[in-house]
Amino acid sequence: MEESTQGSIAGEVVIGSGKSLTIETIGEFLTSIRQGLAEAESVVIDFDPEVEVDITSLQVFCSACRTARAQGKRWTYRGPLPQALTDLIVAAGSQRLEDCEYMNGLCFRQSGGME
Repeated sequence: MEESTQGSIAGEVVIGSGKSLTIETIGEFLTSIRQGLAEAESVVIDFDPEVEVDITSLQVFCSACRTARAQGKRWTYRGPLPQALTDLIVAAGSQRLEDCEYMNGLCFRQSGGME
């Protein structure tokens, strides 16, 4: 398994997805998210374009959104969403058709994703 990478830029922590965000690998990624939210005002996910994902990643992303909002912090991602993630969102019936109450209308599950 390739580990996720984490970097920090002036109040922002950038976490790389690595090659896999599945039930077998999500624990380490979740730890990085928790550390990022504890240390910075903004946590940004930098997705590998070929990252492997499963439904556990959707649960972690939504939980991170709620946690960031509760802490008054920013949770977002950089660049386009990986095709595997957009396919999973559609297959799981998890697209948002309305604004997200946690992210003021910005949600990776919404058509067009976060801006």
